[in-house]
Amino acid sequence: MLLLLFMVFLSFKFNLWKANRIIVDAPSYYTYLPAFFLHHDLQLKYIDKDPAYYKEKIWFYTIKDGKRLIKHPPGLSVALSPFFLVGHLTAKLTGAKQDGYSKPYQNAMTIGVWSYLFLGLFFLRKYLLVFFSEFVVALTLLTLVLATNLLWYSTFESIMPHAISFSLFCIGNYYFFKWLQKSDVRSLLLFSFCFGLGVLIRPLAVTTIIYFLFVLVGEKQGLKNTFLFLKEQLKSILIALILSFFIVSIQFVYWKYATGNWMFDVYVDEHFIFDSPQVLPFLFSFRKGVFIYSPILLFALLGFVFLFRKYKTYFWATLVLMCVTIYLLSSWWAWSYGISWGIRPMIDYFSFLAFPLAAGFSFFDQQNWKKYLLTLSVVLLTALSLFQTWQYKKGLIHYDDMSKEAYFKGFFQTTTSAEWVDLLKPYNWKRRIEGKEQITYRKDLISTLKKDQAIYFRGFNQKFVSTSKQADRLMTCYYSEISPEELFYIEFLEAGKVAIRSTEGKYLSLKKNEHRILVADSPVISDDEKFLLTILDDEDNRIRLQTLDGKYLSIGAQFPYIIRAVVDQAGNDETFRLFLQEDYQ
Repeated sequence: MLLLLFMVFLSFKFNLWKANRIIVDAPSYYTYLPAFFLHHDLQLKYIDKDPAYYKEKIWFYTIKDGKRLIKHPPGLSVALSPFFLVGHLTAKLTGAKQDGYSKPYQNAMTIGVWSYLFLGLFFLRKYLLVFFSEFVVALTLLTLVLATNLLWYSTFESIMPHAISFSLFCIGNYYFFKWLQKSDVRSLLLFSFCFGLGVLIRPLAVTTIIYFLFVLVGEKQGLKNTFLFLKEQLKSILIALILSFFIVSIQFVYWKYATGNWMFDVYVDEHFIFDSPQVLPFLFSFRKGVFIYSPILLFALLGFVFLFRKYKTYFWATLVLMCVTIYLLSSWWAWSYGISWGIRPMIDYFSFLAFPLAAGFSFFDQQNWKKYLLTLSVVLLTALSLFQTWQYKKGLIHYDDMSKEAYFKGFFQTTTSAEWVDLLKPYNWKRRIEGKEQITYRKDLISTLKKDQAIYFRGFNQKFVSTSKQADRLMTCYYSEISPEELFYIEFLEAGKVAIRSTEGKYLSLKKNEHRILVADSPVISDDEKFLLTILDDEDNRIRLQTLDGKYLSIGAQFPYIIRAVVDQAGNDETFRLFLQEDYQ
């Protein structure tokens, strides 16, 4: 009830009832509902009636013969279909637009997500109480929602699959365990339904069968007893398999309808890179690391020790599943999963991590002083997670470009700062796809650049240094994109001096008699074309440039941000970042 009241509070506090929640990947997951119920057209031909209106609302691939294919699986739409119909009825009664996207539909979807979430938490509680105390279970439920990114994907981006997927496996875990204890067909069929729908929502969830097989063998105390049990339950198991397959087959039927083939690779331009899993960044990087942005899960690591001592079946089941899951998820080409708060696909597996998390809490549920320490830790980590969730909403934690420096610089920030923005580090996904290592900027890299290595400079104002043809090659720092005018080459000369050449072959030159501006117009190198380059940090790409008479190259404070050599003391406006051209591309 506390969690429900808190979510209602958030919804009114941030006007979520009025906000668009069909964002990021949700337009693709959700498209089936209006296409099926309102337009009766899963081939999406209705888009042609008003392409401008549907441009931001529907994602699709255009495949052979001009056919349109929805990229993401239909599981979320299937799960939320009853709530879509409620939203449609509400829109009709209130006079709202009956297009599938107006607020009555979105609010009905959010209520649907909450319904799944709290049903999942209800069954997770019943399951965990078999093994742990009420206090430990209560902490587990509270922290899974409030101290992780599950809260975000249950409220601000509720029309995403993660909260429902999490909930289905919470329910499935309970009924699978109940089936093992009582051998009742009803429990097996409910598990089968949850498993099938979970796979229809997120196909990679098929790997969770590993967990259930380990639990099956462990609870039945060996392979021999397991085979005897399966033999006794063979008829029920066959019915359950048919049920799961029937649900999953909705995907195959859709592919057949949309493409003419029972199987279709919807990720035509995306793939796994199995020989280069980014396990450590996935778990611990400041870009998106699971344990960095949901540190409460560190208790789950401790919990594995407890499980090994007391519940070996669940230790091995959870450990093997998590190893497989982390390997697969971190092998995805975009291992940080783009625009997201934390590593969002891990939310689907919190239902399995709940067991070691509760086990970790139970280590402290033995003596009063340990319980006080646990409570204090949970309160602090939950407060941190809630604050960082607010920061993410306000853009104070970047959705994909965080670095260690930016994390600590902005740890308590409530407004953005230029210093924080400058510390963000974009990831070169093109290099990742091509199987290349990310470029690590260090002093030894910059100081050994070859004179044919194209580079660019970014100023502290987040603009690129440019030599403008329209302004007679005057050096400015106000372009946001890279073109040949923003590319340069460095030539290292004697005694730490450098010359900087434009793509036209002209050298950057100091004009002492013209207000000490910089112009890329000299065909030769004299003292006016020589500069002193200082690398500010051995492990970074920040540099400063000085003329031979000691003046720093500085960015003007006003448009068009002309670069001049007039400053004696260096500050932010005299600081640039040097990047290789291939890193930007």
